[in-house]
Amino acid sequence: MSVMFRKITPLILAGVVLAAPATASLADEELGGMPPAPGAEETYYACSACHSIKLVVQQGLSRESWEESLEWMVEEQEMEPLEPEDLKLILDYLSTYYGPDRKAQSGAIVKQ
Repeated sequence: MSVMFRKITPLILAGVVLAAPATASLADEELGGMPPAPGAEETYYACSACHSIKLVVQQGLSRESWEESLEWMVEEQEMEPLEPEDLKLILDYLSTYYGPDRKAQSGAIVKQ
């Protein structure tokens, strides 16, 4: 093994290790800091089509209140109705991370 290869290999490996977290945080930033989980993308794109995702993440609504809010948006604000499977996924996500117990605050998971 050449001396040059031995010196460069650790640097390349360090670059790979350092790049992984940057990719994850970039994805988080693309979703407005929302916790990555099933339904995050669907929630982000459904909600941010009309308003800032900050409006969503500051809420602490029950599943029923989230559902009422989405119904109101469809009926009164001309939001396109969601497909039933997307609606369930979004409600699951919102009630898990932005419910009354606020598992997510400011886009970060709060350890309980």
